[in-house]
Amino acid sequence: MITALSHGLAVMVNAGIPLVLLFGPLILLALRDYRRKPVQRRKALLHCLPFLLFSLWYFVLYWLIFRGLYSEEILEGYYIAYFLAMPVSLISYGIMCLMRSAGKQSTFEAMADQLCFLEIIAGLLILCFFVNFATGLPHFSFNIQWIVLALQGTSVMLVIRFLVYSYRRTQQRKPEKKKWEEPQLVPLDERIRSYKGTMPSLDMLASYEEKLRVYFITSKAFLNPGLTAGMVADELGISKYHFSVLLNVYVGRNFYNFLAYYRIAYAIELIEKSESSFSMEALASECGFNSKTSFNRYFREFTGLTPSEFKGYLGNSGVEVPA
Repeated sequence: MITALSHGLAVMVNAGIPLVLLFGPLILLALRDYRRKPVQRRKALLHCLPFLLFSLWYFVLYWLIFRGLYSEEILEGYYIAYFLAMPVSLISYGIMCLMRSAGKQSTFEAMADQLCFLEIIAGLLILCFFVNFATGLPHFSFNIQWIVLALQGTSVMLVIRFLVYSYRRTQQRKPEKKKWEEPQLVPLDERIRSYKGTMPSLDMLASYEEKLRVYFITSKAFLNPGLTAGMVADELGISKYHFSVLLNVYVGRNFYNFLAYYRIAYAIELIEKSESSFSMEALASECGFNSKTSFNRYFREFTGLTPSEFKGYLGNSGVEVPA
């Protein structure tokens, strides 16, 4: 939007800053970012290279004119090249972005398509104007510059409409702020009273729990999809009976639910660090889950959101993750 407004101002004051060469690359990069496709800096720079080169060319010429070394006629070659580059950029990027659209589209993608159509039309008009000027044919009876400006103004209005729509939709769907925590458990004293077997002392169970949590945090053994309660008990030097009492009575949950807590915390950490570059299946496997179904179920249980919803609201999700 800022680029379109700046270009309109530049046209009105008859400045030759090549902002039009940014329209196509910015739409393309915005679409790739929206679809969560990684954008390498080198490729982004390559897309913006025509704009950078023409900008350098323009400001060098303008500096020479300002210093009185040349007259403004020196800009003639620049404007010819620029008016050739504009339709090439607008039309080629417009077609490229439209070809990337497939299947069901979101509001953002539909708006991007509308912008692409406008840029293609503007590119064709500029090309017609250039051909008319270069061939010496009779001039058009209308001012093509104002038509291009009208198209850019329409583009700005489309962007504003989308921003207002996105803000309202975000406010409607924004989940209530909640802390990422274990679901409410039956109080410990009630669990102890209802247990019929022989229990170790509470101090011993507390020390077991501390050893277990330190072990999980330092070794990340919970990432092993084949991990069993017996394997953990052996590793900690705790009898299997005491380990069962530790989890089911003292901690208040079964072994696999306890594992899921750490796996989901690790999944959130990966999503935040990698900016969601994992697919759902790959993320579930990376965190130790054997299936996407169980991963989604536990993720919703602990956060109130599915993994996809969490990725969509990352940075504005209202979900606090424990340190």
